[in-house]
Amino acid sequence: MAHINKAKHWLDLKKLILILATLCVLASLFNALFSSYQVQKQVMVKDTLEANRAYATKLADVTDLFLQSVLMQLKASGETIVSHLDSPELINNELKQMLTRTHSFDSIVLVNAQGEIIGAQPSSLGVVGTTLINEAETSPLREQAPFIVGPFVSPAGNLMVSPTHPMFDNKGNFAGFIAAGIYLKGDNILGRLLANHHHQDKTYIFVTGPNGKLIYHHDDHRIGQDVTDNEVVGSLLQKVSGSTQVVNTQGVAMLAGYALVPTSDWGVVAQRPLEVTMSHLSNTMKHVLKTTVPFTVFLLICVLGLGSFIAKPLWRLAKLSEQVQDGRNIDFPHVPTWYYEATWLYQAMRSSVKNLGAQIQRFDDERKQDQLTHLFNRRGMEKWLESAYEQRIPFSIIALDIDHFKKVNDTYGHDVGDIVIQKLAELMRTNAREQDHLCRSGGEEFLMFLPHVDINKAGNIAERLRACTAETQFDEAGHITISLGISHWPLCSDDLHHALKLADRSLYQAKANGRNRVEHAVLANHNVA
Repeated sequence: MAHINKAKHWLDLKKLILILATLCVLASLFNALFSSYQVQKQVMVKDTLEANRAYATKLADVTDLFLQSVLMQLKASGETIVSHLDSPELINNELKQMLTRTHSFDSIVLVNAQGEIIGAQPSSLGVVGTTLINEAETSPLREQAPFIVGPFVSPAGNLMVSPTHPMFDNKGNFAGFIAAGIYLKGDNILGRLLANHHHQDKTYIFVTGPNGKLIYHHDDHRIGQDVTDNEVVGSLLQKVSGSTQVVNTQGVAMLAGYALVPTSDWGVVAQRPLEVTMSHLSNTMKHVLKTTVPFTVFLLICVLGLGSFIAKPLWRLAKLSEQVQDGRNIDFPHVPTWYYEATWLYQAMRSSVKNLGAQIQRFDDERKQDQLTHLFNRRGMEKWLESAYEQRIPFSIIALDIDHFKKVNDTYGHDVGDIVIQKLAELMRTNAREQDHLCRSGGEEFLMFLPHVDINKAGNIAERLRACTAETQFDEAGHITISLGISHWPLCSDDLHHALKLADRSLYQAKANGRNRVEHAVLANHNVA
């Protein structure tokens, strides 16, 4: 073997191990950090969405209870007032008491069935005697049922929502409604309920009405704004609660949870800027990186020591492997050897692997061949059938058997019997094509597989082989005959094993019908069992 100049290989195994290990450690570190970042991002986003959804649901439930409480108060006062609608003094006293004993709303008015305001508190509103003409304000007259109006601008010029409750006299006739005014830009229970929450991470709440306008927002200037373009608000307008990542109407990416207030069809949205969540994640990953770097450096130092330890025995192995070469020149795949020890191993293993490959091929061929006839044995047959089945190659099957072969062995001995078998194998080769697969399946039994040959043509081939055999002189044994059975896969049966059995049955049918003949299996489309 030619001498290898080590000076040309600046990269030896020790250096290679160090370089590869360093790259692997760094790649693993990057992959771990990246995977951790992605997982933590998904977890934090998911947790934030779930927290906001739960919080929005809680606020929606509390708001719903608040509105139901206001409607119950209105119902109770309405039942007291309805029988005294002709007494302005009693009306004003009742309305004043309602306003002073609760901070649930900022104003309260009483409207008769004709839409005229007949009572109002505080009296400074100056709306008594006016008639409602605004479509939103007159909706309780049409509904005649508990109803929440708004947001709308009241006759006094306040942006508000108004829970209303109808009044009916003792005969069941609609007598008007009583309405509470909750100023959207005022200091009231609803505003404090929505403004005071436990989040200190830039999470904020906003509430939309059934028309998609803001009822509550931490920025008072935005109250009353139409936000129907917001994806979350669109879901709420369809009465759907849940959570999602969304870009709001201000172009800011948000993690939003949202829930519906059943009594009023308001939507409560709790949202947190995605940037805030990601900033927490970045701080976490920086901390992880700081704790990981020292261990990584230590690991690389250990790899350097192990690299030196690993390289020395491998170099010796490369030297020893030269002894397996015997100089045979057969094909061997090229293996790039860019470092010294690998070059030695490549040149030493080249001839060894080639020799081993040739021996394995020879042993494999011998395993698949019948030693007497050099036809394929059952192992070779099964390999070919497996390949043909996987490739869906159609083929005819000829099963053949020597008639009265036991008599040949008994009369002339097994040596003559072996000669008969060998000569019949030669006749089979003579009557077959190169691509046909010929097998000795056992004793005096043989199988021929004819790819892409239909059953009729296979019958002609079988008949020719039968006649040729009958006319041939088999030395001491004289003349012999054979019986043959034919089937086809998949025409006789799509089941490969069944197709083989059909050929075997046809062979035995030929024997039963007098031997020295050919019998065909019936095609499957002719209802062959």
